[in-house]
Amino acid sequence: MRNTIHLLIVVFSFTSCKVIFTEQTRKQAEANKISFSKIQFYNSNKIVLKRILSSNEVSVASGKVIVENGKYTEIIKIKKNTRGKCESSSNNNLNISFESGPNRSFTFSNNNPNLNNSSYDLKPDNCKIEKISTIGISSNPKNNKILPIESVEKNINVCSVFYDGKKYTIELPNMPYLLIKKSKFSKKQIRKRTVKGVKVE
Repeated sequence: MRNTIHLLIVVFSFTSCKVIFTEQTRKQAEANKISFSKIQFYNSNKIVLKRILSSNEVSVASGKVIVENGKYTEIIKIKKNTRGKCESSSNNNLNISFESGPNRSFTFSNNNPNLNNSSYDLKPDNCKIEKISTIGISSNPKNNKILPIESVEKNINVCSVFYDGKKYTIELPNMPYLLIKKSKFSKKQIRKRTVKGVKVE
C-alpha cells in the first residue's frame, strides 16, 4: 500500500508540471520583459494534419503516406505536449511552430482577452462541426462471442489550415491550447536589500 501511494504522488507531480498559458501569464511575461520566443510552449492535444495527394506528390510528401478510401493521403502528426516556439505575436495571437522550416506555424488566439484566465486556443480556418459515429465491441464470457455495441455519435471540429504552403484538414474533438512549464512564472519577482544601519560619529 505504501508503494502504491508513492507511485500516485510521482504520477501526479509529473502530470501537473505544465499549466495553461493564459492572458494573465502573457501580462506577467510582458511586465517582466520576457520575449515570447524565449518561452517553451507545448500543445495540450495532438494535432493531425491530412491532405489528399495527387499521383505526382506521393514520392515527395513530407509526412507519412497511407491509402485511405482508395486515395493516397499524407498525414503529419504533432503529438500532445510537443515542444513549440513562438515565431511572432500580434494583438491576441501567437504564431507557434512545432518543427523548423518556413510557413510551419500555427496561430493560437485568445478569444476573451478581458479575462485573465482565458487560454490561447488553436485558430484554424473554416471550421465546421460534424457528427461521427463510433462502434465499440464487447465479448460474452459465456460463449466467447464478440458482440457489437450500439454506435455512439459525437461532435467533432473539422477545420482547414495552411501548413508548409499546402492546405490540410484537421479533425479536432477538442481544440488544442497552449501550455508552459509550471515553474516558468510561478515564482514572484522579489528584490532584496539588507540595510547595514547608520553609525553615529
